[in-house]
Amino acid sequence: MSQPSMPRYTSILFFLFLQLFFAAQPYHRTVTYAAGSGLWQLLQNSIGITAMHMQLLSNDRVVIYDRTDFGRSNLSLPDGKCRNDSSELVIKYDCTAHSVEYDVLANRFRPLMVQSDVWCSSGAVFPDGRLIQTGGFNDGERKVRIFSPCNGSDCDWEEVGDGLKAKRWYATSHILPDGRQIIIGGRRQFNYEFYPKSSAPNVYSLPFLMETNDRGIENNLYPSVFLNGDGNLFIFANNRAILFDHKTNKVLKTYPAIPGGDPRSYPSTGSAVLLPLKNLQASTIEAEVLVCGGAPKGSYAKVENGNFVLALDTCARIKINDPNPRWVMETMPTARVMGDMTLLPNGNVLIINGARAGTAGWEKGRDPVLNPVLYRPDDASGSRFELQNPSKIPRMYHSTAILLRDGRVLVGGSNPHIGYEFTGVIFPTELSLEAFSPPYLDPNFDDLRPTIVSSSASEGKNIGYGQKLLVRFKVTSKIVTDMVSVTMVAPAFNTHSFSMNHRLLVLGNEKVTVVGASTYDIQVMTPRSGDLAPPGYYMLYVVHQQIPSEGLWVKIL
Repeated sequence: MSQPSMPRYTSILFFLFLQLFFAAQPYHRTVTYAAGSGLWQLLQNSIGITAMHMQLLSNDRVVIYDRTDFGRSNLSLPDGKCRNDSSELVIKYDCTAHSVEYDVLANRFRPLMVQSDVWCSSGAVFPDGRLIQTGGFNDGERKVRIFSPCNGSDCDWEEVGDGLKAKRWYATSHILPDGRQIIIGGRRQFNYEFYPKSSAPNVYSLPFLMETNDRGIENNLYPSVFLNGDGNLFIFANNRAILFDHKTNKVLKTYPAIPGGDPRSYPSTGSAVLLPLKNLQASTIEAEVLVCGGAPKGSYAKVENGNFVLALDTCARIKINDPNPRWVMETMPTARVMGDMTLLPNGNVLIINGARAGTAGWEKGRDPVLNPVLYRPDDASGSRFELQNPSKIPRMYHSTAILLRDGRVLVGGSNPHIGYEFTGVIFPTELSLEAFSPPYLDPNFDDLRPTIVSSSASEGKNIGYGQKLLVRFKVTSKIVTDMVSVTMVAPAFNTHSFSMNHRLLVLGNEKVTVVGASTYDIQVMTPRSGDLAPPGYYMLYVVHQQIPSEGLWVKIL
């Protein structure tokens, strides 16, 4: 059953009042309000690097990095550290940082040190909470790097060395049900491999990636990869997809091309997301993939001649487990290339960042899209999109966006230049961090907002598969019991308009019990296997009338 929308008319009236109120106030750059369409907050004017890659960890710290061959960054390494790399292409002796750890709760950051080039790499968080980052460029193309989270300031990148057998530049990573990481594709790599290594062959051919390769342009880099509920992988590249059994190296299903045939993968960069998985106790679980935006066929070549073609304004949605799956097309409020899609705790999707014309790549985008769009997948077709309040900062090529535990979306990056460029260019290198607060964080909904008090998955206690889970929460207003649910969100590794490993599971609502004044227990069942929820850390939310609580970190094993 689809969840009802939040009380929008109340929201609209409240924010009309806010709009009138703030119109009479002095201008303040940090916070922007608008009628019913969210709030923007400037968190940091500069973190010293551009946020090309981001991953939230279970201690509410975000690991951010760009690339070592941008030149010197605006952030020095601590304690006299310097990177001395004879194979570096730009600056061989560099005492500046190209990675930071951002502390969400304290709103501060500190420099980190990477030893080789992490440009256009991939990553995933292991079940134990470590970020395993793979590949890059030049001396980093076969490297594996590990970041082990800590609550102090002594953790930093550890470089394992050439842990990969193939060069992985613009590849995609995904955590598997057994806790391993699969790394798929990359530039001129029509294959995949696993990490950690075993005695099995190291590299496996994947002809699908060659079949989706447009000669001289590619349009199949950073393929969109999602774990289906049966343990197989949905792999999307260019304009089509397969269902793939990584255990037997077999294609189980070939999906039709998206109507129109336009490419949606890098550099004609659209974005994709696996919509929330529901009814998790059913024998067959419906799984839907949504692909939005991109660039029309031929756009990349036309940009080379100074012709910036209008981006695609369509989304394509497919039920991947249907016997005869087909793409259903929808139209967005605006065309968008290089957008990012982020799952929100209430099951909606935020589409943010990007441009209206051109493609991904150096200097190849024009006309920034400043307004995010909210997509409500359970609403009727034709009424799912809602335009949101705009940022003032263009987020073009090399921008990022990830969900934070408190429900905000962290936004950073944008550098369409071969180095750091701050003057004399159309879109200067952007070093700032912003947060976008979706409408559910508006104070008008505070009386509906749950507050988690405790759970049987409290800190330091793992939860298992197929078990009952009890969550205690408070709501100040009277609750509607059949409009309360529990969701689990896996934090994403975001880069180049794709959020790797991002997934949302609706645990539902078996029973809500009153236990005290404004205090309730909700009972749910955890996912039955790692096929649905790969082992590791998730953010657990109680959602009431589409208004989510602040998240609680849980670990499923």
